[in-house]
Amino acid sequence: MIAMTDVYIVTLSLIGILISLPALLVALNLLLPTLTGHAYTRLARTPGRCFVLGLPVALGFIVWMAITTQARFGLLRSSAFLVAVLGMGLGTLGAAGLARLLGERIGRQAATPSSISSLVRGALVYELACLVPGVGWLLFAPLAGITVLGAAVFAVLGWLPRPEPVPVTSPNQVIANN
Repeated sequence: MIAMTDVYIVTLSLIGILISLPALLVALNLLLPTLTGHAYTRLARTPGRCFVLGLPVALGFIVWMAITTQARFGLLRSSAFLVAVLGMGLGTLGAAGLARLLGERIGRQAATPSSISSLVRGALVYELACLVPGVGWLLFAPLAGITVLGAAVFAVLGWLPRPEPVPVTSPNQVIANN
């Protein structure tokens, strides 16, 4: 039988996590602007490549943790915990880039496009989209999680997409347009 205190523990823990996640994503954007900026750039311009890179990285983390949790050696077994922390850290770094991207897109449509308020709104939208029963849990969260993991790996490695080509106009085109 579940005691009322157990219900309170779970409920208040979830509320605490839901309140602290946007704060973590904003803090990462403020403390690591270069890394989150690289993740943001990758997510804005090459989300497909982020997903393609994130898929084997996520599978690698999962396979490593599944294998090493069955190991008999304490050091090898504890590496599963370290790999899980590394994976969650990379995922959070990529999620900070996604919050920045969502915040920028929300800021374009808002009456007051403050960067911090847009960033908080982007983090809240991301968080709440993952909480939608069914679609959010089983479709959006895994796809977004794999994609932000790939964006974070790109950001840590410093691999940015190629700059977009600037259209070159010849002097004849400029004269013809006038």
